[in-house]
Amino acid sequence: MARRKAGNAAALVAVLIVAVAASAGAIKLCGVDRTAVDACRSYCAVGSGEASPSKTCCDKVRPAQWDCLCKFKDSLPDDIDATRVMDLQNKCKCDYPPATCVN
Repeated sequence: MARRKAGNAAALVAVLIVAVAASAGAIKLCGVDRTAVDACRSYCAVGSGEASPSKTCCDKVRPAQWDCLCKFKDSLPDDIDATRVMDLQNKCKCDYPPATCVN
């Protein structure tokens, strides 16, 4: 039980760090900063009808470390579609090997 509480606390700290880093803009997490989040938000929004992300979005996410982002995909806000976020690696033709996030 104590081990589970420690794990939950660590996950909460990680989410808070992600939120603070993203809001700071200059700090990168997994190779992505706030400008990438802002550029890709409309494509990644739940219910988005956009067929593909913008060129600006793709330019911003190309340096992303997708395997690293897998760790945070379940911590996204409710208005962001995690499947569309992770699909950016294919839609934007990123050079990194595709991530295979395991649940």
